Amino acid sequence: MSDSQTIQVEKLEKLRQAWLPAVEFLFGPAAPGVTFTGFKIDADLPKPQASVTQTNDQISYAIHMPARSFTNDVMLLADIVQEMVRGLYPLTEQATPIALSEGCAVYGAITAVKQVFGEETLGSYLDALKENGFAYYDAFSYVAVLLTEDPEAIKKLRELKPFLYQVERADFAQVGISLDRKIEDILTYTFRQ
Repeated sequence: MSDSQTIQVEKLEKLRQAWLPAVEFLFGPAAPGVTFTGFKIDADLPKPQASVTQTNDQISYAIHMPARSFTNDVMLLADIVQEMVRGLYPLTEQATPIALSEGCAVYGAITAVKQVFGEETLGSYLDALKENGFAYYDAFSYVAVLLTEDPEAIKKLRELKPFLYQVERADFAQVGISLDRKIEDILTYTFRQ
């Protein structure tokens, strides 16, 4: 690892340590058996991604960040928080994300951007998200509706199903969340980019 990559990884570790309490406050702790193993920097990577390894009931994951993420502090924060939220319930090889699991990741990123950079930057971020990643914006919107109805909804659902992408429509009622059936359906649809 080069000196510049070492500095970048240290910056990512500091951001992770600073934001982990907020992520866990919003969405609960990592699923049982999940371990974070570190960051990797990749100059050729177009967007952040996790590499997940599963051995029996133990899951470890690393977050791979594109080198270009370090040119924009807003995107760097949004990218790392999104991946941290996903790290609470990493996608295993056979798993498929749902709108709820992706929407939570975006909700976490938007919360961080608003907290650090303010309303004006948040507005620009949301506009860019609508234009360039409408499926993510849409998933975020439905998660925002859910959390407006019940701020503890994600924690309740994750107590039942720690891996959020496993949530099914019936799980909302099982944990005492009352939502319009259409919203429950949308949140549990397979996420399509």
